[in-house]
Parts: sequence; C-alpha cells; structure tokens
Amino acid sequence: MIYQYRCRDCKEITEAIRKVEDRDEPVLCDGCGGDCRKIISLSRPHPDMQPYYDENLETHIESRQHREKVMKEKGVSEAYGKGWH
Repeated sequence: MIYQYRCRDCKEITEAIRKVEDRDEPVLCDGCGGDCRKIISLSRPHPDMQPYYDENLETHIESRQHREKVMKEKGVSEAYGKGWH
C-alpha cells in the first residue's frame, strides 16, 4: 500500500510504499530528512507487477497471483536464483 506521512519539522508530505503491518513505522522526510508520522489519508494499493508475456509459461501474466496460478496449473515450480525445475 502507499501511505502518506507528514514531516514534524517542515510539514512536507512524503509517500512511502509499505506493508500494512509496517504502516506506522517512522519515515524520513524527502525534503529535510526530518521525522515523519503517518497521516490519515486514502491509502492506495500498489500494483504488484506490470503485465508481461512469460516465454517459459507461454502465456501473458497479469499479477503475481496469476503467475502462481498458471505455474500450479502447468505443474511448474521455481527455486529463486536457481532457474526452473
């Protein structure tokens, strides 16, 4: 999710992509480097990835969840950093 934080010093608003459980952790201001705190604003989901064509799976992939589903349907697993198995 994308959250907004306001600097305690210069009052500038900084945005940060965070996991929901990390949303209340402090953020440093983009402007002055001061301490920011989360403000109440509309949070926006961050897309997990851009769609692409996967040559190994021979299909267009729309999201990480879609990729996992296609891999499961094709009986393919992947060990990260070690190639396809």
